[in-house]
Amino acid sequence: MTLQTQFLKSVCLKGALTLGLVILLIPAFCQEDEDLKRQEAFIQLFDREVQNRAFALLSMSAISEKAVSDGDKTFYNQWVVFEEFLQKKYKPYADKHGLSQEPRSKAKAEAFFGKLASDILPKKKFYKTMLDQTKDYLEKLKKLPEYATKEDMEFAHFVVKQEEAQVQAIEHRIKGKNQEAADVLANFINSNQ
Repeated sequence: MTLQTQFLKSVCLKGALTLGLVILLIPAFCQEDEDLKRQEAFIQLFDREVQNRAFALLSMSAISEKAVSDGDKTFYNQWVVFEEFLQKKYKPYADKHGLSQEPRSKAKAEAFFGKLASDILPKKKFYKTMLDQTKDYLEKLKKLPEYATKEDMEFAHFVVKQEEAQVQAIEHRIKGKNQEAADVLANFINSNQ
């Protein structure tokens, strides 16, 4: 075997090994890219949820301060307790992902307009609007577990369940069952301490 033949065999072998290695590593690179996209989607949706909770705490606090009837007070005061509970529950995950729980301008504006809507709309219309918006948002939020890592999966399911509890509470409120509405929120807190 000539030196030139040995060199060509060596080059071909190295080329084949390099190509094989590249073929083996492509799925790993693609998986890393997919994991990164999922993580970014998780953080984006969770940030939206963190700000949604900031909005809800602001608006429910403002509305509860103006509540006159016992039924209104029961419902809104429990909702404020619910939101305060969620703030504590979300904090470690918000911190982990570098998200602030302080309301940004959009959350503050939404809280202002939410309070305004509660003042000017008939109660049933206000609650129906609140229910429709919560149901629409819940559908978006249901994607959170799809994006979660294994270590965030349980929390992602918790986030969806708390939104489902809100839907149930609002449905009771529309029916005039204020205590049942408040109980849904209180029971959620108690079962998730």
